[in-house]
This record gives sequence, C-alpha cells and structure tokens, in this order.
Amino acid sequence: MSDTAPTPLNDGDDPSPETLSAREPHAGQGDADLQKLRELLFLREMELLRQLERRLDDPAQQAQETSEVIAEALLLRGQKKDNMLYTALEPMAESLFKEALRKNPMDFVNALFPLMGPAIRRSIAETFHSMLEGFHQTMEQVFSWKGLRWRWQAWRTGVGFSEVVLLNTLLYRVEQVFFIHAETGLVLSHVSGSDVTAQDADMVSAMFTAIQDFARDCFTGGPGSGLDSLQLGEFTILLERGALAYLACVVRGAVPFEFRERLKDAMAVLQVKYAAELNSFTGDAEPFLSARWILEDLLDARYANEGAALPFWVKLLPVATVLLIIAGGAQLWYGIHQRSLTRLHMEESFARVGEEPGILLVEARQDRSQHWKVIYLRDPLAADPRSILDNMAIPAGSYTLQTMPYLSYETAMIARRVKEHIVPPEGVSVEFDKSGTLHLRGKAPMTWILQARQEAMSLHGVEKIDMSELIDPRIDELKSLIALVESSTVEFPLGKDTPVPEDMDKLVTAVDTLVQIEKLAAKMNIAVNLTIYGRADAIGNDKRNYEISQARARTVAAMLYTRGSGIPIAMYGLGAARAHTETAGGPPDSRESPASPKAPEYFGDQASRRVELKVHLSQLVSDAMLSVLH
Repeated sequence: MSDTAPTPLNDGDDPSPETLSAREPHAGQGDADLQKLRELLFLREMELLRQLERRLDDPAQQAQETSEVIAEALLLRGQKKDNMLYTALEPMAESLFKEALRKNPMDFVNALFPLMGPAIRRSIAETFHSMLEGFHQTMEQVFSWKGLRWRWQAWRTGVGFSEVVLLNTLLYRVEQVFFIHAETGLVLSHVSGSDVTAQDADMVSAMFTAIQDFARDCFTGGPGSGLDSLQLGEFTILLERGALAYLACVVRGAVPFEFRERLKDAMAVLQVKYAAELNSFTGDAEPFLSARWILEDLLDARYANEGAALPFWVKLLPVATVLLIIAGGAQLWYGIHQRSLTRLHMEESFARVGEEPGILLVEARQDRSQHWKVIYLRDPLAADPRSILDNMAIPAGSYTLQTMPYLSYETAMIARRVKEHIVPPEGVSVEFDKSGTLHLRGKAPMTWILQARQEAMSLHGVEKIDMSELIDPRIDELKSLIALVESSTVEFPLGKDTPVPEDMDKLVTAVDTLVQIEKLAAKMNIAVNLTIYGRADAIGNDKRNYEISQARARTVAAMLYTRGSGIPIAMYGLGAARAHTETAGGPPDSRESPASPKAPEYFGDQASRRVELKVHLSQLVSDAMLSVLH
C-alpha cells in the first residue's frame, strides 16, 4: 500500500468521474479496475449531481420551473391574512392599468358606459325636469296679478323678490338634514338644499348636542329622554333619535304629520344599514358617505299653489320662449355663417388676383368694421387688380386697395415686356420658356429681325434668343434669284467676246436678274458683290486665251453697267486653266502665268468658252443675318 493519501474534494470541485480519478493515487497510471469499481458504486449519484448543477446554473431552466408553480404559490400566499402579496403587486397592477388606459381608452369607455350611462341619463332627466318645474313656477309668479303684487311688496319692504315669493307660497321646505352620532355628537353625514347657505356642520351638531344635554339635565333627567323639536324663528328643527345616532332636520314652514313618519323610517333604515359601523365608530365618518342618498330623499318642499292648474297662456309661455330662443339662435348662427362665407369668399378672391401674372398679394386684412385693406405688388405691364376685383363682383366700398410697383420675372411677364419693346409685326409669335429662352416664330423683315434681336437681349430675364423659326419672306426670293444667276452659263464663239446668238438671251436674263437682286437687297439693307469668271478653251496661245477670257468677263460687266447697276464687280480671266474661284485662298490671281507649275488641264470644246457669275453678300452684313440667309 502506498503512503500517499487521496486528496479530499472541495466545495467547488467537479465531482465527475474524471476529477475523482485524478484525485486518486496512481489514477494516471491506468488503474482500470479501480475506475470501473468507482463507476459501479457512484455513477448514479454523480449523474444526479450534474443534473442538479445544471438546474441551478441555467436561468432558462429556472424560469421554466418557476412558471409551473407560480400560480399555486400566489393562491397559497393569498390565503394568508397579511397583505404582503397585495402590497407587492399593487404598484405593478397600477402601472399596468394606467398603461392599458393610455393605449386603449375606448375599451374602458365601452366597458363603463353600460354601468354609468343609465345613471347619467337619469340624473340629466331629473335635473331637466326640476328646471322645467321651476321655470313654470317662475312664469306663473311673474306673469300674474299675484306676482305683480308680490313685486310691489318686495319693492316696498326692501326684501328680495324671491324671499317674498317664498313667504307667500311656501308651506314647508326641508333645507338641511344632519346624521349625528349620539355619544360623541360628531356629524356622520350632512346634506342641504341647492340654494341654501349651510353653516359649518360640526358647529351645528355641537349646538344640537349641547341643547339636548341642557334640556335633559334641567327638565327630564332620564337617559332615554330628549327634545323632539326645536323652534328657532321661522325654522323648526325636528329631531329623531335612535339607539346610537339621531337625525336633525332644519325645516322652514309648518311641518306636516306625515313627514315625521318619513323621518322615523329613514332613521330605522340608517340604524339597520350602519349598525356595525355605529358600534365600532371611532371618529372616522368615511363609512357613512353613502348615507347621503337616504338623507337627500328627506329634502322635500311643498308650496301653497302646488298642483293648481296653470292658465293656458302661461303654459304657452315656455314654448313661445323656447321658440324665440331657437329663432334668435338660428338668426345669430345664420349671420355668423354668412359673415364667415363672405370672409372666405373675399379671401379667395384676393388670393386669385394675387395669382395673376405680375401681381403679388402682400396683405389682405379685415378690421373691426368689416372693411378690408389689401396691398399688392404690381408689375407696370400687369393687369389692374381693381378691374379684376370688379369683374369678380366684389363691392368697391368693401375694401381699400394699395399697389406698389415691382419688376416681375415671371415668364408671362417677360414675354409681355419683350412684346412691349420689340413690337412684333403681325404674324410673329413671341414665347418665353422657364429656361430663359425667347422664341420668335413667324415672318418679318430682316431689319426688324436684327433690331428685335438686339433689343431683346438687353431686357432682364432674357438669357437666349431662338430665331430658327423666324424668317424674312424676301429671303427665299433673294435666294432663288441668286441661284438663277449662278446657274446661268453663257458660252462664246471661238476667239470672240460676244456670246453666241442662242446664249444672248441667257446673258440678258442674268443681267436683268442681277439688277432685280440689287434692288431687293437694297430694300433689305444688304450689300451685294458680283464676281465674273471668264474662261477660254485650250486652242491657241495661252496669252491669247487669257486675254479673251478677260474680254468675255468685261462684256458681262459692261452690259450690267449699261442697265444702271451699281453692283461692285470683280472680274477674273482664267484663260484655259481649270482653277476655280471657290478655293480656300480666294479667287486665282489674274496675272497667273502660263508657265505655272500647277500643270493645268486644257479643254478644247465649246463648253470651255464661257463666263461664270458668282453673287456674294457683303461682309458688312452681321453674322446673325448671314446665318439666316444661308
């Protein structure tokens, strides 16, 4: 046997087989028999320990087990006489109730209405009935000879009219009822009439107790004896005693015998209902609050003319009064409604005027005299607000109008301002979009087009001008005439500067067309230049060909001058060269030598002996006009 003792288990050690094996001597040396013996002896206990540990350490397991017994635990705790469970649950229940009431108030209303609704309706009905009865009595007293006589009496004696009516009509009225504890003299409950000025209930109760004690000590002396009534001026105090409490009623007028019976019945009911509370009374009157319902039944009143039939005209007075009130209320409502409609109509009308182009509503205010003060900002080109209001049938005397000038940048006002400045001719439309682009469309003279472009760009709000759809109708005519001239090809005989007979008419037509172009361009303030290119064929001497081509160009120029034309003319003799005038460097040099290194191509046919005409607009014309023309 080894001298080494096994290490004892601590409270926090794991009692698993692995832990137990580690604590045995030589456990790490593979003592399999000892391990099997340990498992055979303690396996069930170790498994139970592991399950208990899991139950103690797992919150979810603890919550599951607690939920299975919490209802029984609450029932057992509730059977005890202490209030610890209610004290613990009260804050939580109160919070839950408040939160539920806040989230779903209608659920509580629907639950309480069947209980409270009938009581509320009954209370309202009784109140309304009492009001009508009082109203009938007031009508009878006011609109009768008796009522007039009582008013005279009130004025003569200086007493209030209501007091005089009460003195002449009242048989009796119970004004106050006290429910008083007999031994202590404390007031358990107290009620009084709605129009009665009540004194302090405790002070009155103390007075009653002192008077009864005085009367019993001085006169009767018996323990069960006491006063039954007490007369104080016009008031009678009726006392109804019980074993532990008594009732005291303050009555004005002569009390009938049957009221004393009612007082006894009420006292009997109170003694039976509050027997336990009276026996254990320690000064707290809260348990007797519900006694008010019994005491209020004793607040009775009887009048001399009660039950008498009212005259027919008196019965009609309430109906007539109600009808008058309804008619007056309807008329008042109609007037208020009409004023509201009129105010709304005026506000909408002033606002609609402020939506017109170039008009901005600043203020529309109505004073106490129902007169309006209206202020507008108005562009000089906008419509007159007063005329717009007149067209809306707004009375001129119902408002005071004030306008202040300003410059509107609305698209409609900018277009109107453009029309005011450029004065477009008939057939030209002016439109302005929100991007600041002015669109001019139609047909107009070129002079107006250029002037309108310049003036429109100087106006505020115009960022860009689109004239792509604006044309001068004479442009097309001018273009066709120029095309007719430039398409005319006049041919010449070999070695001659006079056109062949069959092309003479072409030359005459071309010259006449040039004269027509000159006149039309003058009307449009356009300067025109003419370039004449003379050509020759390849037959013969280059020098001679150059000279004859120059002569042919001069022939055309001379014919044009004889027609009185003042068109500036540029003439070029090209000889037999094929070089064309429409090159990037301009027209070819008229002094070009035959030995040019360009190696020109030569033509020997009749078509080479001709002149070509090119019409050019003067560079003095602006680029805008050129873009329109081309």
